[in-house]
Amino acid sequence: MILDADGSTAELIEAGTRGSRLYVVHNGALERLLFDRNLIGADFRRACLESSRLFIGHLGDEYQPGRTAELAILSKGLVYQLGEAVVRQSGENLPLNLVATSRVAVSPDTARVEVSYAQFEAPADTLLVGDTVASGATIIAALGRYLESHRLKRVYVLSYAGALRGARRITAFCAGRGIRATFLYGLAAFGLGLNGFDLSFLHPDTLTRRAYAARAARQFSGKAVSAVGWDFGAQATAPRKYRHLCWVEAEVWGLHGNDCLAVAEKPEDWAELARERAAYADALGPDWKRLLHGSGGN
Repeated sequence: MILDADGSTAELIEAGTRGSRLYVVHNGALERLLFDRNLIGADFRRACLESSRLFIGHLGDEYQPGRTAELAILSKGLVYQLGEAVVRQSGENLPLNLVATSRVAVSPDTARVEVSYAQFEAPADTLLVGDTVASGATIIAALGRYLESHRLKRVYVLSYAGALRGARRITAFCAGRGIRATFLYGLAAFGLGLNGFDLSFLHPDTLTRRAYAARAARQFSGKAVSAVGWDFGAQATAPRKYRHLCWVEAEVWGLHGNDCLAVAEKPEDWAELARERAAYADALGPDWKRLLHGSGGN
């Protein structure tokens, strides 16, 4: 692992069984990504690509291009743009495997995930996975399907925002199968909110620099708002939905009109937010459906 690369630093936070490691990475690109909830569209994609390129820079002395492939988890894993990041950083090609998952249920402790599609045309014993990590259930499900067909020795999980709990669960899964797991997390190893979605710098279990926690407290008026929202990647893949989710977050946290969620727009059809319902239903109480009829924030 290259700890200092191109203005980016990687700090070892935790070392576990079978050589597993968790690093927290610090650089300007990740700061832009995690401290601007109004970043959407092409600007968001560019920030993601630069963050991924810097992640790859830290791995430059470890993974072997000829024995490494990506396992892309559809669809939000695509915003990591790992193939392009590898080309830009090293000039090498990164072969691609695809897997599609869906959350069946989410709870404060875990999530139940099903694999609906898999295409493994570039098997390798080392995989790069780019994904936001909450409970870890999605990556475990994806790796489990991959292992049904192929051997795996090493997995590198690159996550702009990842929960410490999720890393530990993935590590346990990998250790039981003789796989060495390495995690690169952006700016923090986050505590996971009770709704199973929120990854906040202000969560009591979050491991991060004091300056980041202080910055988040100023930005979100002391509220434990997720650094990346409830459907990370929607900033580019579904920006309208992202704006609507921001509005619901503002409703939950009492932040309507606050600059931190300036892109928020009130939903017209809450059906599009059904997959994230577990993130807000309890917080808004049993009468949350009143918001469908025009009450609440603007």
